[in-house]
Amino acid sequence: MDLVESLARRGTENSGTDRDSVIKRVIEELKDLGGQSGVEGGATRLITAHSALSTHLMHQARLLQSLAYSVFSPMVAPPDEDSIDDIMPLLISMSESIPRPTTAAFNSLTQLHTLTADLVQTLNYLSDTLHMSRQTTTTATRRLRSARELVAEMRKEEDAREEGERWLKRHNWSERLGNRECAGVCGDVVGGFEQVCNDWRARLVAQAEAVS
Repeated sequence: MDLVESLARRGTENSGTDRDSVIKRVIEELKDLGGQSGVEGGATRLITAHSALSTHLMHQARLLQSLAYSVFSPMVAPPDEDSIDDIMPLLISMSESIPRPTTAAFNSLTQLHTLTADLVQTLNYLSDTLHMSRQTTTTATRRLRSARELVAEMRKEEDAREEGERWLKRHNWSERLGNRECAGVCGDVVGGFEQVCNDWRARLVAQAEAVS
């Protein structure tokens, strides 16, 4: 829970940097994307325009290289001063007419890349936190199961104890033990055994006297 709160604070903190309120800004930007078909169509058109522009720039670069080869080739004699004076204005005008891309798109892409990287990092933290929370939940479930089994065993032992107490009360064992009923029964058994032994002794003694 501490890690989740840390992630929440990271997504809503305002420290004066470009990483403030990352989650809120990403959610707002995602809300402005529109429908999925529009996003896919715009992405397709952007990819097509980028491919066409890259192909055009490649062809123009090859054309410029082939045109400049005849001028800058080491096998060609350098132009004279009059030709240089005639060529310089053309080169300057051509340099000025070459379109230069604006930095707005690059800055927007850089900002989008930064926001995406921050979002990916935050989501990785959240994934790790969820994994740790899942492991903690699994451990707690295992311990709860063990505790439930232990409680069930204790309940069985308690039921057995109560059943034993009821059995003792039902057969009035407290009074029987107080009256030493067992001792009386054992005494009767031992007394009977002693009587039998005495009878056998008397018989053997009588037989011995008769023989002598």
